[in-house]
Amino acid sequence: MSATGLRQSPPLSFPGAALLMVIATALWGVSFVAPLMLHAYSPLDITFGRFLFYGIVSAAILLAKYRRHPLGWRVWSRAAVYGFAGNILFSILVSFGVQDTGAEVVIPIIGLLPICVSVAGNRHLPAATWRRLLVPFAMVACGLGVVLAVQSGILVQHVRLSWPGVFAVVVIVIVWTWYALSNSRFLRAHPDISGAHWSCAIGVATFGLSIVMAALNAALTHRVVPPGFLQGHAQDALLFVAITMVLGVGSSWLATIFFNRASHALPMGLVGQMIILETVFGIAYASMYQHTLPPAPQTAGMVLAIAGIWLSARELLK
Repeated sequence: MSATGLRQSPPLSFPGAALLMVIATALWGVSFVAPLMLHAYSPLDITFGRFLFYGIVSAAILLAKYRRHPLGWRVWSRAAVYGFAGNILFSILVSFGVQDTGAEVVIPIIGLLPICVSVAGNRHLPAATWRRLLVPFAMVACGLGVVLAVQSGILVQHVRLSWPGVFAVVVIVIVWTWYALSNSRFLRAHPDISGAHWSCAIGVATFGLSIVMAALNAALTHRVVPPGFLQGHAQDALLFVAITMVLGVGSSWLATIFFNRASHALPMGLVGQMIILETVFGIAYASMYQHTLPPAPQTAGMVLAIAGIWLSARELLK
């Protein structure tokens, strides 16, 4: 996910913009099923593979289109901060959370992001608006409570919920909320830097940080590449390359462009509501991969939470 915006893009028709928004959320949703498909690999492995491809694409565009518009070291340092907070940390914690406590818990909590960003960015809303938000917020709280209760096993007196995974996802929501708002303020303060240019800069900075993290991981684990490559599992290696390429080129680069273009053509209220599709796609992908559906109470809890998030976004972004 990204908070940057493209400027000076050709205008889109309403149906075209809506289609781009749907594709963007569908690509974002892959982030929630990828750790399940790559269970043999660590969150660091997945993160490095993802941002290897994201960095290659970003560097190519930066050199081809923006080499005559170099950025200062202060701007690059800010890109590195955003690349770490908004990309690397997000990817690592999502992968860890999904592998540790389950996609059924991670996806609804991540779905809180539109609400948190909207609330943090609209702290001075009138009291009447906050009163209208009580019911949607209560729906979200009840829905997430049911999801966590079912996943934890409390209802059958067999606790299986991993709280480190839940904590990791909560950290994601807090950090990404800060990132989204801070990045938006940065772009408004630097109108000379286009959203496309900034997206590529963050991609290159993210790749550089990924190289550093990969080197540290290699030093600590005494291996340079993921175990699937070392052990000669060609099928696992190909799957790793394919999925991380989809994450890097699709979920990180292409989805950002689609979302930014769509957000300039669609009403903000509709943009906020359509972001919820990321949660829906994530649940659908995880269910298809696992060839199963969550238990009925958990499904009801996810539906209730998503409905509450949708209603909240509708109120906040009218």
